[in-house]
Amino acid sequence: MSSDLKNLTEKSSNLSINPIFDRNWCDMPAEIKVECIGKMELIERLLLRSTAKAERSLVDSQKIRIHRCAIHGRPEFRRVVLASENKRTVIGSFRKANKEFEFLKYIWKIGVIENLYIWLDGEDSKKELENFTGTISAKNINFHFCDEEFIVAILGKTKTGVESITMNADRGISYSVDEILKISHVQNAKYWQIDNYKRTSVLCKVAQVWIDINSKIGTTFQLSTEVYGLFHEFLNHFSDRVVSISQIRVRIRTNNPDHHILLELGFDGFVEFQHSFKFFRLMVMSSKMEESEYESDNCRKWIRRMKPEFYVDDM
Repeated sequence: MSSDLKNLTEKSSNLSINPIFDRNWCDMPAEIKVECIGKMELIERLLLRSTAKAERSLVDSQKIRIHRCAIHGRPEFRRVVLASENKRTVIGSFRKANKEFEFLKYIWKIGVIENLYIWLDGEDSKKELENFTGTISAKNINFHFCDEEFIVAILGKTKTGVESITMNADRGISYSVDEILKISHVQNAKYWQIDNYKRTSVLCKVAQVWIDINSKIGTTFQLSTEVYGLFHEFLNHFSDRVVSISQIRVRIRTNNPDHHILLELGFDGFVEFQHSFKFFRLMVMSSKMEESEYESDNCRKWIRRMKPEFYVDDM
């Protein structure tokens, strides 16, 4: 028995059990590094890509999900705020547009963005955007005080898959939606919203595009404006398509017998008394839907999506 143990011990001591690789990062094979990078947060990736060209190449080859990307690109204030799905935040501040866009080009290259918030202004930002030849992957896009030129440029560089688009036309911004409506992302978005719009005809133009391209049931456009007369303008424009009408709703036919378009005026006593805004919701609906199936929540639910501050007490 003792001799067997002695032989076993001698054999064991002669065995060489070498690791597949050393524990030093530099000694790891590229495929293992890629697996590790895929589990890193954005801040960790940024730190790693600054160590060496080889590591930068590996980091840049991997996509990362970004919950929120907020871009402030004004001459007096340049900052990019990134939040991961785990709510970890990266903040970059910049003095010049070229430095800000150098960082953004990297983020847009590797990022799959859930919520993209954009506030861009200035000729230097426009020039940098014009020179950007890549694409942007974003699900929900919020344009905050951006003019038409920025909106068209950003959407023109965005990949398919945009689900919602919101725009704020406050602070003296005024633009026609004609060029914006030509963009496929806008035409195909499930939800599109414009706050503080200052021109007429927008409801007619949106509905006409939906009719022309046979938009899907559920497609929605919402508008807040201080311009009066849009409800009657819509009614007169589509008078030959009217299916039904009330004080706050107009329902019209489309070229598809299965689809109707419903315009609703957000009539709410509190909003009417406290604010000068008018709220409209335009939707593609089934032609089989009965009027009894319309939402009867006094429109607060969909107005709140545009102006949550109006109903603070309800939250």
